[in-house]
Amino acid sequence: MPQKLWKYIPSIPDEIEIPDKSIIELFRETASNFQDLPLTYFEGKYKTYKEVVDDINRLANGLRDLGIKKGDRVAAFLPNSPQFVVTFLAVHSLGAIFTGISALSSQKELQYQLEDSGAKAIVTFDVFLDKVREVKGETSLEHIIVTSAADELPSIKAFLYRLIIGRKNPKVKNEIKYKDLLKKSSNEPIITKVDPKEDIAILQYTGGTTGVMKGAMLTHRNLVAQAITLDYWKNWLDNVPEKPYRIVGALPFSHIFGLSTSLLWPAIAGATIYLFPDPRKLEAIMKSIDKFKIQFFMGIPVMFLKISEHPNVDKYDLSSLLMCISGGESLPQVTVEKFESKTGNVLVEGYGLTESSPVTHVNPANRKYRKIGTIGIPIPNVKAMIVDTDTLEEITEFGKPGELWIRGPSVMKGYWNNKEATENSLVKGWLRTGDIAVMDEEGFFAIVDRIKDMIIVSGYKVWPNEVEDVLYSHPAINMAAVIGEKAETKEIVKAYLVKEPGHEELSLEEVREYCKKHLAPYKVPRKIEYLEELPRTALGKVLRKELRALSAVTSAQSLPKETIEKLAK
Repeated sequence: MPQKLWKYIPSIPDEIEIPDKSIIELFRETASNFQDLPLTYFEGKYKTYKEVVDDINRLANGLRDLGIKKGDRVAAFLPNSPQFVVTFLAVHSLGAIFTGISALSSQKELQYQLEDSGAKAIVTFDVFLDKVREVKGETSLEHIIVTSAADELPSIKAFLYRLIIGRKNPKVKNEIKYKDLLKKSSNEPIITKVDPKEDIAILQYTGGTTGVMKGAMLTHRNLVAQAITLDYWKNWLDNVPEKPYRIVGALPFSHIFGLSTSLLWPAIAGATIYLFPDPRKLEAIMKSIDKFKIQFFMGIPVMFLKISEHPNVDKYDLSSLLMCISGGESLPQVTVEKFESKTGNVLVEGYGLTESSPVTHVNPANRKYRKIGTIGIPIPNVKAMIVDTDTLEEITEFGKPGELWIRGPSVMKGYWNNKEATENSLVKGWLRTGDIAVMDEEGFFAIVDRIKDMIIVSGYKVWPNEVEDVLYSHPAINMAAVIGEKAETKEIVKAYLVKEPGHEELSLEEVREYCKKHLAPYKVPRKIEYLEELPRTALGKVLRKELRALSAVTSAQSLPKETIEKLAK
């Protein structure tokens, strides 16, 4: 068993008791204590806990009348919205299994998730209706429930939306209108008995950044443990605010990072969630932080970087923010420096995986305790160790890299319909993360890189993150992503770059000369290519597989004609 070196402050216990309750049980307890408090704010309209509970009861009864029962899968193809919150909790009232689908999913991705999950019903926005209709025949879908942004907008905004935008959206034909279903259904609460430790709450599909999506089976206990534990992390603050908290709900709820930190935790903590359907509209987020004095903001590195560089950032007072946590991918130090110098807020890095609900490590939300450049320390109840990838033995030497293994109450039950992947990922209760990490003498962990992203240059290992950190430190480079490119019989380092606004593009020689000052010669990029933007997932993670595909195309274009023809065959 790994040695625990990390320490918490007295108000954060090493082990936290996890109540033996389902998600909906825990939520209903909170809702009964905060009935008149707003749970959601969406485009100018608040909805109280009491109002949301009424909608949850009505949708749950409506779904039951359609034949949805315990264990059935129900999908939500929605952006962040009151309808997403209601659908998520209504499904759990029935003991059914929820699966969220990214609003940015392609038709192929939508079909795959619906087929693999076996969803019997889907709640979707009208703007996505044609996509759902196209794939319905290839899936197990029996019911399509259609809603619109206008269903939850203030009356004047709803009128204008229907007049200007809604008329262009697909019209409901043989589907069920969400609003009508709620209106005709009972608002009597439904209580379905579940086993929190065994019963699946959600099928959370991996982002597909490295291959085919897999559905992680997360139980009620997994998610309850996550929400309860996250609620303690605010105790690192010098001044813990009184309830009700105010939280930015911009991370997509279809992704586990957004679902756990920006929907589930606030909903059981008695908070108000300020909903943003499009996380790219950063000025709207800044405006709301200023206007409503929002205190908590969970995001991804590119969001914090673009806020710090936004031309109007100085117009808004962002000082109400007490805790800003970045996850999803590595947080460059330059992003921390830019964001903190512009806003005065503390930005810390955390870490997690879909398979662990997701958060396993976070830096203390306090300048006195955090360590920039690390993912922080394991949260309570989580055990972590570094393992040799060859021997599978624990590494006890500080600073020596190995695979990060995780154990705790938030670790998934396994992958849906994929026994082989489950057996490869779970070893005697330990989750193999696929990430190479190191640990220091105080128990702070740092991610070196994904095992699958490692580049082999003349027999030497090169980790993209290390090269990217150097590239990010150059004032003329705004964003960087590094991959390995095949060059004849060997692999070379290639960097994709986005230039800093107001700067000229650097030449290959300029980039190489800069990198040589900070990196071993074999780690220095041999090729560079500039892009307007880096390809990203719906959450904002860099899609290295798309960069590899792009690299393969550009490499092929430089080959002799006869070689290209041979490859084409």
